[in-house]
Amino acid sequence: MTPMETLLKRFRSFRPPTLTGTENSIGCESWLDGIDQLFDSLDYTNDRRIKLVIHQLQGVAKNWWNKTKRENENRGTEKCADFANFKQGNLSIEDYVSKFDSLLKFAPHVADNEEAKADHFINGLNPEIFTLVNTGRPNNFTDAMDQAMGAEAGFLMQRGN
Repeated sequence: MTPMETLLKRFRSFRPPTLTGTENSIGCESWLDGIDQLFDSLDYTNDRRIKLVIHQLQGVAKNWWNKTKRENENRGTEKCADFANFKQGNLSIEDYVSKFDSLLKFAPHVADNEEAKADHFINGLNPEIFTLVNTGRPNNFTDAMDQAMGAEAGFLMQRGN
């Protein structure tokens, strides 16, 4: 039995309330209070709570969850495409890094590999900064970011900004 199966079996042994989605607001609040009390008494983390509460949804509530889950997965796919196509454009290096980091979570295959992360970051830089950073070809994200910031600072000093 997997750890999740064991956890689910233990959770169900407490006979947690279910939600069908046809309850009135008082019924929904009552369900939420009951499930919260159970989770609190079991001292479950938020991650565990989410995984377990899904099993307590039935009927309309389950349909709502499945639709919401699909929409979120589609949004994740779109964000992954946004990351794949992301370029510096008019952004400062600082803003580029910030946006790059926010989109990175949608590309775990890149986030988990320092060299791939550095490559993707470098390839999205504007041409003049790309050339300077790519010359030294850093093999990790931190070095790539530092070189890009240095290159940008050099350009700004050169322009008198």
